[in-house]
Amino acid sequence: MESIIVYPKNEQQTSLLKSLLKEMKVRFEIGNDDPTTALSESEFIAKIDKSIQQAEAGKTKHISKDEQKKFLGL
Repeated sequence: MESIIVYPKNEQQTSLLKSLLKEMKVRFEIGNDDPTTALSESEFIAKIDKSIQQAEAGKTKHISKDEQKKFLGL
């Protein structure tokens, strides 16, 4: 099934869309459109490069399977 991304202009539209989707029993997610949390492509690549360098330097943390399941909500 395909996904639809909708960008309501205000809280009233958001509320109406939520109500409509609930009434239709359509599964939906509310995303965070906060620009302060979004990374540019260059910032994202810089973070990945930093993580790779940390891993190569042995600065990693091992997490037990139980902790992984808890983190992932499984």
